[in-house]
Amino acid sequence: MVIARNYILKHRAKVVKGSSPRIHGPLMHRRRADLTITPLRQRRHMTGESTNLLVIDTSTGQPAVGIRSRAGGVHVSSVLATGRHGRDLVPRIGDLLREANLRVMDLEIVAVGLGPGSYTGLRIGLTAARTLAYTAGAVLLGFDSLEGWARTAPPEAPRVHVVADAQRGDVYAADFLRDSLLEPLKLVIASRIESLQSWSQRLDRQGFVVGPGLDSTRIRDAIPVEMQIADARPDRSRALALLELARQLCAGVERDDLWTLEPNYLRRSAAEETWDARGTRPS
Repeated sequence: MVIARNYILKHRAKVVKGSSPRIHGPLMHRRRADLTITPLRQRRHMTGESTNLLVIDTSTGQPAVGIRSRAGGVHVSSVLATGRHGRDLVPRIGDLLREANLRVMDLEIVAVGLGPGSYTGLRIGLTAARTLAYTAGAVLLGFDSLEGWARTAPPEAPRVHVVADAQRGDVYAADFLRDSLLEPLKLVIASRIESLQSWSQRLDRQGFVVGPGLDSTRIRDAIPVEMQIADARPDRSRALALLELARQLCAGVERDDLWTLEPNYLRRSAAEETWDARGTRPS
């Protein structure tokens, strides 16, 4: 425990060893005495129904943050400045905590989107979630960011296609299906990377398309005209959907490890591919 505490104090502002993105804000500057951990076995059973839950997803340029308090209050935000995750994320979490009348140490569950999506955004979100979970002694849960987007589709949508722009002519995609009207969505095709052309050709014409990829004109133009398309930025509804997804995950027995949980990048970054092509990968 001493080693872990020293590690978080030394590296709390870093994403991973050797990386550059940082997160800023008053929550990251806590005294050593504030980092006392309450062992999870001493906490009551976590169901998400009556716990203080924080959810974070920074997989896109428009991150979503939400808090559900033990008292039943819901506080959400998805209006952070585009591309300013490192500057704005932690202060906004602090604002939501104050709105909910909670302290960092009151958090019992921290859920974070693991992507696929923005490399830098995912690292910043996971670093914030890991640091806050460690500080509060909270349970850490990771979830698929595309599943969070799927939850924003209308409850009557029989099939939901989620899409995000993976650049270089590719998309991140996942498919979900309902057995009958208003039934919960079931995963059909897990998050994957594929060419835009391949994705467009396999779309179910009766399906509903959601996701941050709809911000791209190139992707929107590839969708058959007869298909229904959601708002690319549902704002408040997305944060609410993430809170509900996290609440359901809390009912499971699986808990993610604070130190080994990693983003789901699906492929290497463009910089890594360039390094390998040139044989100049940094040591």
